[in-house]
Amino acid sequence: MNEIKASEFIKLCKKRLPEKRKILIHGEEYYITEQIIKFFSETFDCEKIYVEDENFLNKLFETTSGGLFSGKTTFPIVIGIEHIGGKIRKKQDKGKIINFLNSKKEYLLVAKTKLENKTLKTELFKKILSSIETMVISTPFDKKSLFSILKKKFKAAGKDIDDETILLIMDSVGHNLQNLKVETDKLICYPGKLTKETVSELLFATKSGNVFSLIKEIIKDRKQEYIENLNLVLQESEPLSLIALLQTQMRQIIEVKLGKPVKLPSFVIKEYTHLTREISLKSLYKKLSTIHEAEFSIKTGIRKPEEALKEIIFKEES
Repeated sequence: MNEIKASEFIKLCKKRLPEKRKILIHGEEYYITEQIIKFFSETFDCEKIYVEDENFLNKLFETTSGGLFSGKTTFPIVIGIEHIGGKIRKKQDKGKIINFLNSKKEYLLVAKTKLENKTLKTELFKKILSSIETMVISTPFDKKSLFSILKKKFKAAGKDIDDETILLIMDSVGHNLQNLKVETDKLICYPGKLTKETVSELLFATKSGNVFSLIKEIIKDRKQEYIENLNLVLQESEPLSLIALLQTQMRQIIEVKLGKPVKLPSFVIKEYTHLTREISLKSLYKKLSTIHEAEFSIKTGIRKPEEALKEIIFKEES
């Protein structure tokens, strides 16, 4: 079994189609994973099967067998493979899945998050791993690579923006590529020059109506307001991306509380200071830990995304 980073895998695919097409992809940067799903969907005659669907097994076994170029087959893309252990309980059904994978010449198994070692060491996943030919790891880009990606994106869009402003965007939004895509898409639509002051106003004006409002409700323990705002935000945001933004914001708030220098607009620092004036550091760390726990429960399938996000506000501090 070969292992390769998702970014390198994409480059190779653009040059030539991979010869070994029994593939499993997992990792923390789901945006890159989505690009690979998109590539296969546009290149092959694909059928997407979701593990969490009620009729998952029936849909999986309905995909026809044969060679990719026979004209009689579809390329299965199985999404949500991290939940398969909880979905498939019967030993007989597990055996059918492994037989299906062994009989196929090509498929793409997709985990929306990183598969932990504990999961990979289960009996079912050991057999899944023995059937695949390539494991693609969707790892986050480092800061230097992200900076280069953003710089090229703004240049391609014809936007005049300096390096310090790009770094401000990264410090404000975080290093999650999906979040950066959403925020930079909005910034590119701005008709004027993107200065640090303009970007600060645009970014934090947006956040004040969604993620920042959620953080305020969490800190102030306002349950009803949090749930109402969360329902609105989830209409436009992917749960794990939302979790990442909540984590970034809470870390920034803690740094402001500690008096550490942060690359944030002065009005945002003032807002954070006022917000946490009567909140202890211990309480802030506990709230950050609760957000981490919500992320873990989503990634491991213990909780559905919306349930985990809603439970954040109801966690009692010990």
